[in-house]
Amino acid sequence: MLRGVTLKLCTQALVFLVAIGHGGATVINRTIDDEFGDSATGEKPIFLPSTQGIWAGEECGGCRVQPDRALAFKGTWKAATYRNEEPGGKFTLTGTAIYVFFITGNQIAGGIITTLTECNFTLDGQQASFYRHIPDQTTILNYNVLAFSRENLPNVDHTLKASTEGVDHHVFVNFDYAIYT
Repeated sequence: MLRGVTLKLCTQALVFLVAIGHGGATVINRTIDDEFGDSATGEKPIFLPSTQGIWAGEECGGCRVQPDRALAFKGTWKAATYRNEEPGGKFTLTGTAIYVFFITGNQIAGGIITTLTECNFTLDGQQASFYRHIPDQTTILNYNVLAFSRENLPNVDHTLKASTEGVDHHVFVNFDYAIYT
């Protein structure tokens, strides 16, 4: 069961901390939507800093990257363009599996907005994987992109971080949802 969800921008790192919950013998998958929160508890991620213009979703009329609501999970998303002068974020959970999904972009008209996505994932303090989406020449956005997954975890508290720490260039991160078991 989700104990807490917080997406918080931290100095020079985009960090998602995921604690996943699971109880009893029945395996249950639950989702965490950026806007509607945990499907079981309703607890929502908190995106910080709350400074206007850092994180934006479907309500952002001036954002150059505009996903199709019909293709995004529950019609919502939260995205930020990380610049090395800006901070990052996190959320926490406990359980046996985690899957993190992004919306990734390609070329945006005018070419001045980055859609390069890069994240280092660490699980329980150990390097788990690196995710990179290099934009191609199309203008297509990609939905339900599995950026990280790990299964067969012991049913204990885990810490999952997706970090842009140390990046010296702009990257685009669009968190759509996560599934946990």
